[in-house]
Amino acid sequence: MADIISHAGSRGVVDPGLISEAEPVRRIVGRNGSKADVLFYELDGERVAVKTYEPRSAVVRNSLGRWLIRREAAAYEAAGAIDALPAFLGRFGPYALATRWVEAEPLRERKNAGLDDALFDRLGAVLDELHGRGVALADLHHRDVLLGADDALYIVDLATAWVLGRRPGPVRKYFFERFCESDRVNLARMRARFTGGDVEAAVASVSPAAAAWHRRGRRMKSFLDRLRGKS
Repeated sequence: MADIISHAGSRGVVDPGLISEAEPVRRIVGRNGSKADVLFYELDGERVAVKTYEPRSAVVRNSLGRWLIRREAAAYEAAGAIDALPAFLGRFGPYALATRWVEAEPLRERKNAGLDDALFDRLGAVLDELHGRGVALADLHHRDVLLGADDALYIVDLATAWVLGRRPGPVRKYFFERFCESDRVNLARMRARFTGGDVEAAVASVSPAAAAWHRRGRRMKSFLDRLRGKS
């Protein structure tokens, strides 16, 4: 199976037909009925990860699934080639997209490892690069930050990312700046959590406005969790 991945512009493109004919070697099942599965394939030396809502219910597939896959693909396209992002390999219809498979583990697996500040400086540099390209992650979480061999750093799951766009209006610019602040707050929280710092002090150090925006977001999340019956 030659030419598994061809190249168009700055990214690779994988042949959907080859994926559909192959069996995944690994599967991560979504944490609940609204989350996508991630399937991992080895195709003639190429390693591909496919995020898909196909196993979800028709209602979820055709609402949340379509919307999030479209958003995530747009975010990868806007970000372009960044070392910390797995290379984007394209969409597979309305419910799935593919990236290169990176061998790495979530940051949460290193919770007791006493991580160094330098790692979070590197993560901050990645966020600055993304923001400079008009992409705010909007929901940076330690589950989505991966560490590979020699502490190679990766960010996965851009489903909630906010893309500024080529000709943003004032409202879109406003929300983009707020989501950039949210990224910086989440970075500060993560740094404190994994290096033994004070989380609340870290949040406050970003800026008073960012801290206030963060508190409002946490209150909204708590309200939504209660509506969904989560403790």
